[in-house]
Amino acid sequence: MTKIPKLKLILLLIACFLSLSASAHAAELNLISQTHEINVGQQFQIDVILNTEGESINAVEGKIVFPAELLELKEIRDGNSSINFWIEKPHSSQSGVIVFSGITPGGLLGPKELLFSVVFRAKKEGSGTIQTDGFRVLRNDGEGTPANIKISPLQFSISQKSSPISPAIESIKDTEFPEDFKPIIASDPSIFDGKYFLVFVTQDKISGIANYKVREGKWGWFNVAESPYLLIHQSLDRKIFVKAVDKNGNERIAVVEPRYSIKWYENYWIWIIIIILGVIIAYLVKRILWKK
Repeated sequence: MTKIPKLKLILLLIACFLSLSASAHAAELNLISQTHEINVGQQFQIDVILNTEGESINAVEGKIVFPAELLELKEIRDGNSSINFWIEKPHSSQSGVIVFSGITPGGLLGPKELLFSVVFRAKKEGSGTIQTDGFRVLRNDGEGTPANIKISPLQFSISQKSSPISPAIESIKDTEFPEDFKPIIASDPSIFDGKYFLVFVTQDKISGIANYKVREGKWGWFNVAESPYLLIHQSLDRKIFVKAVDKNGNERIAVVEPRYSIKWYENYWIWIIIIILGVIIAYLVKRILWKK
């Protein structure tokens, strides 16, 4: 598979939405939890919060590093994220590491911009630190200038003894569809050898997007897909359906109309109908002749 330049992918994703511009200055990343003292077996949540401190920030990337011998990763929640487009959705790339990178056209500007949340379960007694690695932010200045960043790691301790019960981790109740979106057909000599591909992205601000599925044509199954998606039918003469599914199973389907109309003799369904009708007519003629 052709390697896709990250810069080109970012530009394609930005093309799906209206991009604004703003100015920039400095930032602070905070890992925040309602509790720092946890019991063994207890779950707790940390929020990854960006304080832009007057800066306009439109890109973030980095890693969250945690002691895997003490903590079990249970869930990553990005449904209410301030990030519009995940170049790499937050996920566990290896034991004890969560990787992420994303952009927000127009920039983030505020003291409490939620990037995502992580739910952990305490595995055994001990103490440790949840911190970042390689974290950086880019200014929304039209040049992607790196901004200065201050990072506040989170220290915690896990105990076997009983302690006051901390707030329970609320389950997410989501009955809303993902937001409306419009997939774009594009081509570029450096991506998929210049073949046509589909770019799509949307958001679900409650539970988050679980996956996308694509179907080319009116019939057949939806196949799980990622953007950019290499189109199977390069003739662009079929409707394309893109289904966004959130983490609670709610779905939104976007339709891309065919760029070119298919000729009647190229439609295999017409030939199937003609063959079926031909068989029926031949059968009826044979029956009539047999009776005579």
